[in-house]
Parts: sequence; structure tokens; C-alpha cells
Amino acid sequence: MEPMSNFPMDAARWTRGRTLDQFVAAMRHQQDLIRRRLQEVTLAPDDSAFFERVAAPVHALVMTEDWCGDSAMNLPILAKIVQVARGMDLRIWTRSQSPELNDYYQARGITHIPVFTFLDADWKEMGTWVERPQPARSRIREWLAAHPEASAVLRDPTLTPEARRERFNQAGGREFLAEMERWYADGLQQATVDEIKGLLLAGEKR
Repeated sequence: MEPMSNFPMDAARWTRGRTLDQFVAAMRHQQDLIRRRLQEVTLAPDDSAFFERVAAPVHALVMTEDWCGDSAMNLPILAKIVQVARGMDLRIWTRSQSPELNDYYQARGITHIPVFTFLDADWKEMGTWVERPQPARSRIREWLAAHPEASAVLRDPTLTPEARRERFNQAGGREFLAEMERWYADGLQQATVDEIKGLLLAGEKR
């Protein structure tokens, strides 16, 4: 996702974002899953060495919601990156409570979460990563094709977001999360890491 010059963030606004610990402590959905993944996710040595060299400061901004399965998979990966990259810090905003950020992303056609935006020392956007790594998309299409009831729930325009999440869980959504976690252990985590590395490298060259 190509950066724009008018990202709505500055030092004062940054302090109003939640830290990772604050976000996890306030979670009403999937808290146990994300706590476990925060403990289990590790980086390959070459990736750790790359992120240790990231020039400070880089601000990693996240917009998400605590019910988001893609966030449960990918936020722990980003958290590990920030932990290794001493020049990076992390703040989290929820989409439902962040109209200015959401409007900015919507204007760019970004409608899915989580959104990870990397900002430089002057709060200029280095790059933005959205939702899930590219290889995950074909796996999810295949899973939905094999689970038509769950797929129908996601396509039903009459459902509220809350009702859609509840019915999706009843139609196999909980098993879907477990399947996703296996995919991430089997290569999708590395895909996320590689895509974030690519964003940071491109941002440094601008």
C-alpha cells in the first residue's frame, strides 16, 4: 500500500493509543488465544538480525478490533518484531473508537483489519500492511469453498456484524481459527514477516 503525506498522527495523538498490554488487558474476545500466541511466536535468527538494525525511531500503529481473527494471528508477530527492533514502538487503536483514523483508511479503500502502518520520526508514513499476508488469501478461499455454511454467513447482507460473528462461529469459525493457526506455523508467519520487512526497506529508500 503506497504511503500518503497527510497521515493523521503526531506525538500528542500517539500517546492516546493503547500499549499492547493495555489492549490485551481490555480484550473481551480471544484474549486467551492472543496471550498464548504472544508467548509462542518467535522470529528466525536472520529476521531478528534484520529488525535489530531498524533505524530509530519507527512507530508501528495498529488499527484493529479484539474479535478479529486475522489480528489474533498477526498482532503477536508484529509485537515480536517491535520487541526485537529496539528503535520501534507500538500503539493500538480500535476501529470502532477511532473515526479519524478509520475515515483516513476508508478514503484510501482500506476496509479490512488489522491495519499496520509504519511511521518515521516525522510521523510520515513509511508503508501500510493490511489484514493478512498474500499467501493466506488462497488458503482462506479454499477453506470457505469447503465450508459453504460458513461462507454463506459471511456473504449474508442482512446480518449485523455481531450476528455475523456469532453465526460464523456456529458454522465452523472456531475450527477456522485453529486451522489458521496451523497455517501460520506452516509458513504464513514467515510471509507476514517478509512483507513487513519489504515495507520497511521500501520506506527507508523514500
